Amino acid sequence: MIDVKRFRTAVLALMLAPLAACSSVPNPMNAFDFLSNGDEDSDTAPTDGRVSILSFEQTLQISADADIPAVTLPPAYVNTVWPQPGGYPTHALQHTQASGDLAVAWRQSVGQGSNNDRRLNARPVIADGHIFAGDATGQISALDAESGQEVWSVRLDVPNRYDRMSFGSGLAHDSGRIYAHSGFNFFVALDAATGAEVWRTETLVPFHGAPTVADGRVFVTSDDNELLALDAATGSVLWTYQGIVETARLLTGPSPAVLGDIVVAPFASGELVALRVQNGNPVWSDSLTRGAGLTAMSEINDVAGSPVILDGTVYAMSHSGTLVAIELRTGERIWTQPAGGLHTPWVAGDFLYVTTSEAELVCLNRNTGVVHWITQLDLFENPNRRKNRIAWAGPVLAGGRVFLASSSGDGVLVNAYDGEIIRQFSLGATVFVAPVIANETVYVVTDEARLLALR
Repeated sequence: MIDVKRFRTAVLALMLAPLAACSSVPNPMNAFDFLSNGDEDSDTAPTDGRVSILSFEQTLQISADADIPAVTLPPAYVNTVWPQPGGYPTHALQHTQASGDLAVAWRQSVGQGSNNDRRLNARPVIADGHIFAGDATGQISALDAESGQEVWSVRLDVPNRYDRMSFGSGLAHDSGRIYAHSGFNFFVALDAATGAEVWRTETLVPFHGAPTVADGRVFVTSDDNELLALDAATGSVLWTYQGIVETARLLTGPSPAVLGDIVVAPFASGELVALRVQNGNPVWSDSLTRGAGLTAMSEINDVAGSPVILDGTVYAMSHSGTLVAIELRTGERIWTQPAGGLHTPWVAGDFLYVTTSEAELVCLNRNTGVVHWITQLDLFENPNRRKNRIAWAGPVLAGGRVFLASSSGDGVLVNAYDGEIIRQFSLGATVFVAPVIANETVYVVTDEARLLALR
């Protein structure tokens, strides 16, 4: 059973102090405890008047239309790489293949895990037969993707020896380089073959979001909601865009989505902004905020998962309870649904899969927003007393099945067509970071910095 306070620190900790001109971040445990009403979690108000800090007034409803078409998916394909935090710059993977039972094939340490001072937030990336993973201290490791054997590991040098807080949020691979940060005020490019540092760019503010690389540019956000475009070859700053500064955010690492000449960036303020990749000029912006939250936590507007672009449409979800489809070129909303969550939606064919903060796996028609099915996953470790809330990381679509991993140490496979749970099984460790997939293998990073390969 996981410790509730540790769970809160990892997933729902808030940044309540300004971060400008500092090289570390405030202790999220203190920030969370400021809002916490104790260890009890509940979806409804107890008799003493307290309410869960996670409550939302969400009203997702399955379509009552008896003639609603059945869920269909495009043929599954074997993706051989996962080079960016969201797979590809658009974050649209479609229907990836995994024909095995997804049993654990091997486990390998990739460094040090989370504690009160550090959070492990980085999804691994896969390219050139290697899997690259970051730990909670700024160590980056390259492993053989088939066997899990370590090829090299390096630790990013922290310029300030007094820095101990780390919230590294991601890696990206492109053209033989690894682009990375560990939550401090510098960003690096490494040689993917050796781990040697190629360049380093320092800023006044720590980095927060995971990077996206496209057409010679690296896009990454800072802790004060600034989007930076860096030259992938040299690390020089090409342009910046300042979003609305938000002093409360969630410890996740969303990355911008890029298609052609447009980059779509998510911000902690609930903003979703489309900009020209050449110069950072805004094309449109939207606010994925939702009022009338029951608690302070439910009013955190952070777009904590990455946006996804497919067929000229952007899909994005905020923590506060807004799931949208937006026309990429005009910014016009196509549909809106009241769903909030922490992870990136998964798009395949005409369908969209999302995991909500209420432990629901939801399948929607991506063209209309119509809900086809909702599967309720385990919400509490102790359901009778409604204690120890469970967070689910994912989804990943793998051979007609949706895979998720949980903070309680379980994995679950759900039928992608009808939402029926196929199998729930123990992974043996706490998971907060969303899984990735390549070569019919699902990779999971645990909160203790163990990398699991499931085949």
